[in-house]
Amino acid sequence: MEFLDTVQKVWEIVLQYKWLTFLVAFGAVSFLIYRIVDFLQYMHVNKFTKPDDITMNEDVFKKKRQRKGSRSMKLLWKGTSSWGAQLVFIASIPFLVYWFNQKGISDGYVYMILIGLSFVLNLTLSKLFPLWTPARPYACRAFQHEKAIQPGNMAFHFWGVVSWSVPAYFFWEYFQVNGWIGSVFFIIISQLIQVVIFIYSIKKSAIPYLEYPGLSDNFKKNMQKYLKEHGMKDSEVGVLRMNMGPNAFATSLAGYKQIVITEELIQGYKDPTNPDFTLKLSEDTIEAITSHEVGHIRHHHVEKGIAMGILISSAVTIAVYHLFSADPSNYVLFKEGTSQQLLLYWGQCIFNTMLVYPITFITLLVSRRKETQADTYLLNTNGCKNGKDFFHQIRHIAPVNNLGLWHSCNGTHPAAHEREQRMLEWEKEHCK
Repeated sequence: MEFLDTVQKVWEIVLQYKWLTFLVAFGAVSFLIYRIVDFLQYMHVNKFTKPDDITMNEDVFKKKRQRKGSRSMKLLWKGTSSWGAQLVFIASIPFLVYWFNQKGISDGYVYMILIGLSFVLNLTLSKLFPLWTPARPYACRAFQHEKAIQPGNMAFHFWGVVSWSVPAYFFWEYFQVNGWIGSVFFIIISQLIQVVIFIYSIKKSAIPYLEYPGLSDNFKKNMQKYLKEHGMKDSEVGVLRMNMGPNAFATSLAGYKQIVITEELIQGYKDPTNPDFTLKLSEDTIEAITSHEVGHIRHHHVEKGIAMGILISSAVTIAVYHLFSADPSNYVLFKEGTSQQLLLYWGQCIFNTMLVYPITFITLLVSRRKETQADTYLLNTNGCKNGKDFFHQIRHIAPVNNLGLWHSCNGTHPAAHEREQRMLEWEKEHCK
């Protein structure tokens, strides 16, 4: 009879809180779509043939395809494990609260224990799969290559957990539902602080390009002229020695900006899976890549990304404050008198887990459009500097194209072969 009574109460919750039922159903459908796309990607990779415009030993290509096929299958199981782990964590929260209360531990200490548990789980298991953290609107699905127990990673996860949980606890205590105003304000401040610290640390680590010995005087002269024409200072472009692979990126916040080029992009990058190939770019191509990064800054892409992150995090926080403001005992698994903050914490878990894939899809769509816009800036300001060669050489390191549908769900940038083709067509029309 107790079991039937519990089932009846759960059904009453479903009828009373239709929005919660819809949210869970929406999250489950999104999860299934991503898993189907992952499987289609695996099938696509295993059938992919070597492109005619890539010079590569057939055995090397087959090994690269095999490795990518293996990674595709791992991503399928990783995504399943990640979402499953988050569901288990969500389901366990009411039982953990009940168990701790039975031990005589107050709700305030239970809240602290759950926050600590979130931090430990995210820190220790992030290399296996990305678990939920309260401050992040969506989970990153990419493999994490850094060691879990190291200062930077620990600080990131600690800040992610604390920056949502601490304000939520105190603002609800004093302002109840209206406490969302304080939490949203703290989210904004938190995001801005992170960006400022990141830019500052990059500026300290980067070697000003004018002082870097691996670049020619001619390159520096051309770069000085280009930067001046496009409102950039010489000190805002540097070279990074951090073993990050061949890459470049830009970061900015209201005039506080920095572009960095990794040393591997300048000195050359040896493909670890193909001893016969080394990515080595001309200085013209490096100049074109820098122009792409200038495009990001000129279009304020970083600031727009911050604004979007704040908007998503704030919307979720407001929804949690309002939709989980009822008496916790209404949710069957929580006893009467349970701290409201514990229900907010549980609600945040549910929202983040159910929205992980839809929000990821939206943010990556926006990211690809920004990259296309930065490519357009490159073409319009430095289009004849052979920027296409970077993408052509990258394709030798990663010659197996993604399935279009999979790339739409997971790609941060447009596909390399599409970007190369676009630049080829532009050069034919505009460059002699």
